[in-house]
Amino acid sequence: METKLSRNQFPIRIKIPSWIGSILFHFCVLLFLLFCLRLFPEPPTTPGDRLASGGIVLKKDSGDRKIYVDSKNNEFDENSPNIAENTATAPILETMLDGNLSETDLSRNLPETIGLHSASQQSVNIFSALNSGNTKIGGDKFPALSNGKGGQKTLRIFGTEGTGNSFVFVFDRSGSMSEHAERPIRAAKTELIQCIDSLENLYRFNIIFYNESYLSWKQHRAMTEATDQNKESAKRFVEGIIPVGGTRHLEPLLEAVKHRPDVIFFLTDGDEAHALSAGQLDKIAHNNSHRSQINVIQFGVGANRKSNFLQKLAANNRGQYSYINVIELR
Repeated sequence: METKLSRNQFPIRIKIPSWIGSILFHFCVLLFLLFCLRLFPEPPTTPGDRLASGGIVLKKDSGDRKIYVDSKNNEFDENSPNIAENTATAPILETMLDGNLSETDLSRNLPETIGLHSASQQSVNIFSALNSGNTKIGGDKFPALSNGKGGQKTLRIFGTEGTGNSFVFVFDRSGSMSEHAERPIRAAKTELIQCIDSLENLYRFNIIFYNESYLSWKQHRAMTEATDQNKESAKRFVEGIIPVGGTRHLEPLLEAVKHRPDVIFFLTDGDEAHALSAGQLDKIAHNNSHRSQINVIQFGVGANRKSNFLQKLAANNRGQYSYINVIELR
């Protein structure tokens, strides 16, 4: 008796595409190669070979002993067994901190990678240590490190002090600044030029001189980097200023806060006859949305000519106030 099988009784065969099989095969080969590579030991080193393990260290003052601090804040002295490898770059860094090594010299002498840390990571450790206050620092090659906080610059003008990365100088050039044998305008220019000279490339600034109107060194509220070329241009601008005219404080101050600098140095010989009203003081503070610090320097004749509105201007804008008797200026 012949038995007939139905179509559903035949076994089902699944045909796998050839490209899937190729992928699976190559994947297995790759896994095998990776497994084999793990079995190979690292190439042996000869007795003369030595892995580079230099590190950047910082010197600390501790009496007659020389104590160093590495990037992990570990301290060791000259008798440490690891002093040879840990102080490989210490003389270079110490020379830099003493102000006798330029940035070009530093980049040429320090290796690109030191030990297991990159040069960029080591630089972070350096500046962290510098800001800790435990490290000997000095020299005039890196004044921003010693004069500021976290890379910021601290400027001092006639007894007021401001720290930041951007500065606007607003100086009075009215006719009264030429009185008393021009001592006020000469002193103002000298102080301003010294501040400009002290700025480094990473800082930005602008200058505004004013009488009834104002004149900016850079127009359209441009904050300019303190390159050598820009500093020379700024100094020529300052030296060319001639005192003339009356006094209007409001407009140059509103222009200055629009720059959104960290610090504004405002110098004037104005007194109560040219006072800003309470409403004008409020307007300046309201427009100072960036909360720029406004330091106020008042020139006056005699010891007791301080103006209340100028003291309020500083107080309303987190600033400092200083009074200078022009008779005592050189």
